[in-house]
Amino acid sequence: MSFSRGEALDDSLAALQQQDENLSDDDNAQPDLDGEEAIAVDQEDPLLLAIDDLEGRVVSALDEVKLHPGVRTSAETNVHEELGTLLRPVLEVAAHTGPSIARTYYRGVGSDGVDSAADDVYERTVSDLVLPVLLEMAQSDMIPAKRASSLEFFRHLWQEWHKAGSWLDSTTSGSGTGPHGAGGSSGGGTTVPRHLLKRRKDKRLAREGELLRYWVQASIACTLPGVFTSENAESATASRGIIAASASLRPSLKHIVQRIKDADDRGANRLYAPVMKMVEGVLKKLFLSQQGEAVLSACIKFLEIVILCCSRKPQEAAARRRGQN
Repeated sequence: MSFSRGEALDDSLAALQQQDENLSDDDNAQPDLDGEEAIAVDQEDPLLLAIDDLEGRVVSALDEVKLHPGVRTSAETNVHEELGTLLRPVLEVAAHTGPSIARTYYRGVGSDGVDSAADDVYERTVSDLVLPVLLEMAQSDMIPAKRASSLEFFRHLWQEWHKAGSWLDSTTSGSGTGPHGAGGSSGGGTTVPRHLLKRRKDKRLAREGELLRYWVQASIACTLPGVFTSENAESATASRGIIAASASLRPSLKHIVQRIKDADDRGANRLYAPVMKMVEGVLKKLFLSQQGEAVLSACIKFLEIVILCCSRKPQEAAARRRGQN
């Protein structure tokens, strides 16, 4: 009996020892916990959280536009102003709030951190979200008012991007230009390496080209014949498409010229091809189809812009002649 009690005691001690060994072996699971904690830290990154918030606001506003019936539903003057009001939050995020978030929550130290944050914000909110969705609306939405509002959005976005602190800031010089500074009359006293300034210039030109390509593609979609089953609706939208094409033509040609000056033939051709397709579409509207006076007038205005952009200004020619004399 005493032997059995001692044997039971030995068994209990052995079981306790085995539990201790299991607890020691369980230390191997600690890296997994560390990995989970690292993921949690990434999820709490202020920049990522801010970008997620921006995406949510943009998606919410775009959903409202997509659900809109395309007719006046409020006290606004007309349906176009009503849709413009719904798209206003998207415009603010894509032009101003996004760059501000990059300047506020950038990671790291110095200019590299700001540039990296600006790239992240731009890619997720503008390049991957706003521009493709608005182009899709211009190309495939069957409600004419929504197509018109998407075309108008690209024009407003181009204007807003050139304001202080935005992606194509034309009001600031030096290191504080665009999303890298708050904007203003000067860029501040921060010294930025030359290679970084060149990279920023290349980024700016790339973003400019991307917006212009989307704008031109949206205009092309609304100049093609037969995009709607309703003849009247198609005609009304076609005139707006030509007006949008006229607005995008001059900056597009200037961008192409800049690419050629930089010996970037590939970059120039990426915009040149759709611009020529846009010109072809307007010419077909003018000469190969029967259109109303409003559409014909818009086509003639478009051709006038083409001629002015491709011809030499008289005062420049006179100045060259004076220089030669």
